[in-house]
Amino acid sequence: MSTHPLEWTLRRLHAGELPGPETQQLQVHVSSCAECHEVMKGLEADQTRFEQEVPFERFAANVERALRKPPPAPSRPRLNGLLIAVAATVLLVVAARPLLSPSPSLNRLKGGASAELRIGGDGPQRAAQPGDTEALLPDERVRLGYVAGTYRYVMAVSVDDTGEVSALYSEQGMSLPVEAGAGRHWLPESVQFTGTGHERVVLVLSEKPLQVEAVQAAARRGWEAAEGKVAAMSTLGVEGEELHWLLLKP
Repeated sequence: MSTHPLEWTLRRLHAGELPGPETQQLQVHVSSCAECHEVMKGLEADQTRFEQEVPFERFAANVERALRKPPPAPSRPRLNGLLIAVAATVLLVVAARPLLSPSPSLNRLKGGASAELRIGGDGPQRAAQPGDTEALLPDERVRLGYVAGTYRYVMAVSVDDTGEVSALYSEQGMSLPVEAGAGRHWLPESVQFTGTGHERVVLVLSEKPLQVEAVQAAARRGWEAAEGKVAAMSTLGVEGEELHWLLLKP
């Protein structure tokens, strides 16, 4: 391996979500690369601290967790307790292992693409299909799954009642490349929204990578066009397939 893997890839390696051959190749690289070895040690230390702060019993499984600070004050991104700047988004990410169990068939889109939002917490997991409105219980998390079909890139954002748009899944300000293979793939972080009110989650599958800022701007325009009513928002009008879910936070 002539270049260092992205931190996103190392997070997925730590989460155990990479195919066997890729895992083996990265493990060889990490064992001989001091820089990547330090990154992996940092991920392991972050996970240990997180599990000490949040008892295991609060989870349905070991999952990555993302938190957004509620209004009234605009929130800022937090990564393992450290403030970082990712446009106007808020995201706390902790690497862990997959949560999701088998689920019903996904909504079908053009080119065989499909998507599902999965909700988990102390009780049984449940699925929400694109277009669904779902009420969340306290401490529940969501995770997004997709079948890419002919699409090559994926991104997800959310917008709340205050018009704050968060980039949930992206890499270096752009869409993520979809996972290889025709089956269903789960984006490697589960997300927990705090506060009350509505949260619209939008997953975008596209042929070309999209800029996070452009998608966020489109979401903000959609919120403004709906006169600040998240439940009344329509499509964002970005290139590709959009899949929307409306969540009601407790």
